[in-house]
Amino acid sequence: MLFSSPAFFVFFGLYFLLHLLLPLRYRLALIIFGSAVFYGYWNPWYVWIPFAFIFIAYQGATWMMRVPEGAPRRRRMVAVIAIVLAPLLLVKYTGFVYNDVLGPLLAFGGRIDAWPLPLGISFITFTLIAYVADVYTGRYQLERNPAMLSGLVLFFPHLIAGPILRPAELLPQLHQPRPGMPPLAFFAVALFTWGLVKKLVFADSVAESVDRVFAPDAGAAITAAEYLLAIYGFALQIFCDFSGYTDMALGTALLLGVKLPVNFRRPYSSDSIVAFWRRWHITLSRWLRDYLYIPLGGNRLGYPRQVFNLFVTMALGGLWHGANWTFVLWGVAHGIGIGFVHTLRRVPALRGLSRMPRPVLVLLTFHFVAALWILFRAPDIGTAWRVARGPFVAPWGDLAAFVTTNAFVLGLLAVFFVVHRWDNYQTIRLAVGRLPAAVLMPVIAIAWVLAIAVSQGSSAKFIYFDF
Repeated sequence: MLFSSPAFFVFFGLYFLLHLLLPLRYRLALIIFGSAVFYGYWNPWYVWIPFAFIFIAYQGATWMMRVPEGAPRRRRMVAVIAIVLAPLLLVKYTGFVYNDVLGPLLAFGGRIDAWPLPLGISFITFTLIAYVADVYTGRYQLERNPAMLSGLVLFFPHLIAGPILRPAELLPQLHQPRPGMPPLAFFAVALFTWGLVKKLVFADSVAESVDRVFAPDAGAAITAAEYLLAIYGFALQIFCDFSGYTDMALGTALLLGVKLPVNFRRPYSSDSIVAFWRRWHITLSRWLRDYLYIPLGGNRLGYPRQVFNLFVTMALGGLWHGANWTFVLWGVAHGIGIGFVHTLRRVPALRGLSRMPRPVLVLLTFHFVAALWILFRAPDIGTAWRVARGPFVAPWGDLAAFVTTNAFVLGLLAVFFVVHRWDNYQTIRLAVGRLPAAVLMPVIAIAWVLAIAVSQGSSAKFIYFDF
């Protein structure tokens, strides 16, 4: 059930009506039941999966806290996290390890087919690991009510593709639900609408130009201009698709009286790769920092070890996105980029490179990120290499015909890069606060009509549903 689909609007209309009518004491039950319906819409046979994860984490954290602090509790914490993580590792990485790691090294025969990945399993796993770890470190108390933990994981706006939540970001709001229509209802609708436009008008509209170039069987007919359009187009697509989902998730949650954490802050305006990862998929970056980078030692063990920890963290972050060498290389390259930026700031002879004019740094950072998106999007390393070298070796062809054929997509790219600097929640909230309802509501209505007209009533699956 996509946020941008008619089925979701029917579901949410019924859910929101019950949300307003039912007494507050039934709010948690409504979240659990409604979210189970939302999750089961794709495949009702998989509804048991998040409940099984929740049961394991709830019982595991309770078992962990029954022993004194120190080594016994630490051992139990490691065991619980390993059990929670095991299904994800088994389903997502068994085929990759056998086919692409051990197979070539040990000359195994045959191949293992990839298992179907249940929706949201990565986000569910990361949310529950955060819960177990935060209970262990004392950042959040042990939850005595398993229904509350179910609400944390199942709350449908974030269930499938995040944001990745910490216990303290949602559980207190579930313990003290807000009655009635939320005061930020207009802002919530405007935020959802902006996400809908980013998804249907921008992301889905450039998808065809990207898919054609990145297809493994794309022939020599692809021109250099088409390669460039696909590279820049995917930079637009991945951002508008994922941040559009997040905008819709945050808007939906706000209508239900719940505030979810911000996940994007104009990442393509970053002046370094370090800044980029503080603005892109923020909840994942913080998760990797707090539950992987810092436990590895962070920056406490000297600069060489800090760079190594960054490298490992980003490599594993890349692998989290997919069981493919392209994702591993994508993560490794980002780790190298982050380490390079830290080195520039530490070595006096190189500091001048980090003091270039900010527009130059933003341009360099964006092109570094866009070049690495090739690895993220390509189905294999061979395709990634073909696309990366395409703008330099392919013929340019008839540029006038290219512009005519791709005028709409090129226009979207131009509009996107012009307005990106204002793509933040403060801008939307300020506009909602200053515009009278007589102006705001027609603007929102026009945006919906535009989105539906451009998409012709259909929507592609969100990219991050695959992760």
